[in-house]
Amino acid sequence: MEISCKDFKVGRCEGQKVVDGETMPLVLQPLEPNKSDTKSLLSALKQNKDWFEQVLIRNSAVLLRGFDVKNAEDFNDIIEAFGWDETRYIGPGLRTHVYKRVWTANEGPLSEFIYFHHEMILIRESPEKVMFFCEIPPPEGGQTPLVPSFRVTERMLEEFPEAVEEVEAKGLKYTFTTLSKNDTSSIRGKGLGGYFRNTRQGRG
Repeated sequence: MEISCKDFKVGRCEGQKVVDGETMPLVLQPLEPNKSDTKSLLSALKQNKDWFEQVLIRNSAVLLRGFDVKNAEDFNDIIEAFGWDETRYIGPGLRTHVYKRVWTANEGPLSEFIYFHHEMILIRESPEKVMFFCEIPPPEGGQTPLVPSFRVTERMLEEFPEAVEEVEAKGLKYTFTTLSKNDTSSIRGKGLGGYFRNTRQGRG
């Protein structure tokens, strides 16, 4: 599939990897300096929606860089431009609702390392896609590491075939011990009340 698009140019970023011949993440930048505003980005995404979804599948992740996305309102417009379904958050992390479909990623301290994980994989309705936006960069660090899950699966099949076979046959069961109240010193700091509130409100 052709990577080029009339409304974007391909860029580079630190930490890019080549996976099965494809660059991850694929970096897309404004075609011209005067096309970096949110309105131009929304127009480009809507006009190239099918193409964007194809490169997202092919490259596993896409980074939109150099666009003038200022706040949660702008980011929400970008989210809704794709027309993807919304999945309510259910999980142990503390998150704060910001605007419409935009929530904070995690309220835990910056010192806590967040390991590779599938978003909400412990429930049946896990999201197909996850989008991130950084409005205020942290003083240091803050990068979001990515790993293509299909490569992890391939390695598991190569190195631990018996374990994979056992998991497929028996399944997996996870047990969480929930805190009685919120704990902002932990990346898994949602208290019991937060789960009930999510259930009543129908979102997380």
